Amino acid sequence: MTALSAKFIAGTFLLCGLWASAQAGSGGTSTPAAEEVMARQMLAAAQEEAKSASAVVRAKVWMEAAKQFGHDGRKAEERALLGDAYSATLEIPPVHNNFHWVVQAEILRTLMNDFGPGPVEELLPRMDANMRGTAYDLLVSRYIDDGNWDHAVETLKSAPKSRWFPFAPAQRLMGKLRPQRVADRVAIFELEYFVCDGKRAAVSGLSTTIEQFWRELPRDQVVDAIPKILKESMRIELFPAMRPVKAYTNSKSTLFPILKQLDPAKAEEWERGEKQAWEEARNAGIFTIVDRGEYDEPPAQNPATPAAPVPATHASTKPRVVNGCLEEEAWCDENRVSHALEALENHLKRGEVELAKQGVSRGYRLALGEWKLDTDPADPNQVHKPAWRSTQNWEAFTVLATKVSPQYALERVKQIPDPEIQLLTRVMLARMWLGAKPEFTPCQQLVSDYHNDGSCVHYYTYMPRELFPWANY
Repeated sequence: MTALSAKFIAGTFLLCGLWASAQAGSGGTSTPAAEEVMARQMLAAAQEEAKSASAVVRAKVWMEAAKQFGHDGRKAEERALLGDAYSATLEIPPVHNNFHWVVQAEILRTLMNDFGPGPVEELLPRMDANMRGTAYDLLVSRYIDDGNWDHAVETLKSAPKSRWFPFAPAQRLMGKLRPQRVADRVAIFELEYFVCDGKRAAVSGLSTTIEQFWRELPRDQVVDAIPKILKESMRIELFPAMRPVKAYTNSKSTLFPILKQLDPAKAEEWERGEKQAWEEARNAGIFTIVDRGEYDEPPAQNPATPAAPVPATHASTKPRVVNGCLEEEAWCDENRVSHALEALENHLKRGEVELAKQGVSRGYRLALGEWKLDTDPADPNQVHKPAWRSTQNWEAFTVLATKVSPQYALERVKQIPDPEIQLLTRVMLARMWLGAKPEFTPCQQLVSDYHNDGSCVHYYTYMPRELFPWANY
């Protein structure tokens, strides 16, 4: 038995006793007061249990508890626990899809909102490149909101000179500076130009700045940047990420007149070579911006290299067909979970308690099947546990189970075979009973070598205002 399992078992008896005591004081029925008492005891127990949990779960639990301290006005405890949560994120081993970035960003936003720039600046030396980009985005934005223009400019100058450069706050700052601060706007543009010209980020980040301030900016740099932006927009238009876009048409309509006014010869040269530029963009194919900032093509497939063999544990297993599709197909998972959530929602709306309980049981079975794939030793889910699809689905069905009764929901949580997911689910319930909106992260829940990419279920659509005051639907 793990330390976390032992603590959970002991905590379960304590929570059941507290629940009975809280209900006895309210005539034996569940009331908001009884839920609040229970929630605070659950959070206190969870903080202690998290000490034995994995780093990512510990960070998530402590962050949620800290946010509740902040809501309760216990600022000193909030800040201390946020610091502990951030330290825990630094222990998380790197994997394919790092959930620690999600937790770290939320910690930084909470620190900024509740304590200002100081705590975020203190953490800068402990941040990786990704988080430094997020931190500088928050810092510059805060200084702009505070009207602290000098500090905003100086902070921007020390921001990462990479794809993590805070382009949006930089452009916003240029628009906020007084008209006479031309030198500062030029300095900001030159930072952007350096980042883009060195191919550390997409050059299109310069587009808005040039459109708004080209008359004040260095002529040679603007003339050099516009053709690069136009070429990039061609590739975007040829290979859109989501749906058809008119990237080149839009860019040319705003930037080409500027180029024509600044350097007519360069504009004429572009028009002569426009057809060839389209052909070069088409031949170049899809590109991505990587850490070193270069445009990389997808690696060529060597036909002489045999495909990696499927692990033997899976090769010998015949896929099972469920609801007309293979059991492990992503859309099949999504359909099953969505249908189960919809049916449960309808039973709850109609007050069909026994059918609702059956719906919760069905949802728990679906989550259990997903958990078995998440924990498959031959091909484990590389996403961290708080974002697993099994974690998210257990949490979603547990939220709906509270409409049968809070005590019923807690009884179901005890059936989750993973102690850490039990802990995460109870913390989510405690925060919800104290007024916080549950935070589901449905995409992306599964990254592994053999299994599909996982389902993406929009849980909030099944949690209407009719059942929950915090719902959006």
